[in-house]
Amino acid sequence: MPASLAALFAGLLAGCAGGLVGPLLPVTNPATAATVTVFRDFSLPGFFVPMDLRIDDHRVFRLWLNQEYSFKLDPGEYLFDYTIGFNECRRLAYIKAGQNYYFRLRPNCVRFEGPP
Repeated sequence: MPASLAALFAGLLAGCAGGLVGPLLPVTNPATAATVTVFRDFSLPGFFVPMDLRIDDHRVFRLWLNQEYSFKLDPGEYLFDYTIGFNECRRLAYIKAGQNYYFRLRPNCVRFEGPP
């Protein structure tokens, strides 16, 4: 019985893992790509559930509290769509060539942009 409980617990943890959960959008020209960082800070709402982030309907990241990921994006307009529990937030981001973007994702759909 203890071995089966350990296997069940390991399976549950694997299903709850954070990080990259799908392919990043391809970068066509690394010289003009922007650096984007997404960050989920501490908040009581959604404390026990992950935040799933999609960019242009591509599932990309699952973030737990205080997780941060950086990646490259081509210049353009992107739809950032993230869910946490029953909350769904959708924001357009206008990405310019060679810039750095920092998006703090919060369960109340408030997003702050600026330097890290």
